Amino acid sequence: MLPWLCLWAFFLLLWHVFEGKFALDVLLYGVVACTITLLAARVVLKERLSPLRTQFRFLAQAWRMPKLIVVGTWEVVAVLARQIFLRKPAESLLFSVPFDAGDDDEDSAFRRALAIGYTTATPNFVIIGIDREKGLLVYHQIQKSEVPEMTKRLGAKS
Repeated sequence: MLPWLCLWAFFLLLWHVFEGKFALDVLLYGVVACTITLLAARVVLKERLSPLRTQFRFLAQAWRMPKLIVVGTWEVVAVLARQIFLRKPAESLLFSVPFDAGDDDEDSAFRRALAIGYTTATPNFVIIGIDREKGLLVYHQIQKSEVPEMTKRLGAKS
C-alpha cells in the first residue's frame, strides 16, 4: 500500500507543479484527478493490459532529440522565411526508407512506437506510418534532410 500512496503523492505534487498555485479548489481537483490516475495505473499494471519490456538502448535514443528539435525548427523557420520573403513555396515531400519493423512481439512494437514518437517530435519530420509488409517507414518533410541517427538506430535503414 505504501508504494501506491507514494505514487499518489507524486502525482499530486506534479498536479500542483502543473497548476502553479496552491488553493483549496485546486487541491480538491488534484486529489480527485490523482486518485483516478492511480486507479487507472493500478488496473493497467495489475491486468498487464500494456506490458512494457524493452532494451534500454531504444529509450536512450532520446538524448539525440534536443539537437534534432533545434535543427528541425531552424529548417522549418528557413522554409517559412523563404515562402514569405522570396515567394518560394515549401517543397513538402513524402519519402519512405527501409525499416526493420520486427515481429508482433512487445519489444518490436515498442521500438516502432519509439521510432514514430521520437522522430515525429522533430519539427521537420511527420511519420505517416510503418508499412510492416513492405518494411518501410513513410514520412513527410517540409525540407529534405537526412533520416536522423536516432531513427536509424530504432530500425530505419538509409
